[in-house]
Amino acid sequence: MDLQPERPAAETVFWDMKLATWVSHLLNPALVAWGLFGGLSPWGGWVEVGAGILFFGVLPGVILSYMRYRGRVPALYLPQREQRHGMLLWGSVWYGAGWALLWALDASGPLLAAGAVFGVNALAVWVINRWWKISIHATGVAGGAGMLHFFWGPGWASLVLALPLLAVMWARLRLQAHTPAQVVAGALLGVTSATALAAWAV
Repeated sequence: MDLQPERPAAETVFWDMKLATWVSHLLNPALVAWGLFGGLSPWGGWVEVGAGILFFGVLPGVILSYMRYRGRVPALYLPQREQRHGMLLWGSVWYGAGWALLWALDASGPLLAAGAVFGVNALAVWVINRWWKISIHATGVAGGAGMLHFFWGPGWASLVLALPLLAVMWARLRLQAHTPAQVVAGALLGVTSATALAAWAV
């Protein structure tokens, strides 16, 4: 009996890698900010929500893309742990300024917690990054999902919010950007910080 030839391994890897790359792009911290502040829009006016999306989502993405275009960073997602250190510190300061803007706008507790989770996670990852390359993607997605889960409440939303987290963890592993321990640790950091900050906000 004739058998069909197996699909070349290289072609399979190509499409897996392509999908993983797109997942990483769609679930990077800047785009997570769009979903997080948009999801918390019932707890704020358009000015505060818009400021959150602009300061935590639009501007970081634009600045990083410009730096990549000008050759000031070798990649959008820096592959070496040592390369990430300065960017993480800069991000911590930037997010701190964004939180101060939300506070000045008299934003609600949930929106302040959303801004805080970016700054706290960036600072925590910056500290950990001195010794270990914890996953920024997993931390960011888990932080956003954990925050939305807290304010939306349990139920069907739990499953919906778990899907992007599982997807980004798979993507970072498939691209060999992290070890399993690094993506799991990032997810745990994000969920823990989000839960603590959301509880503080209420």
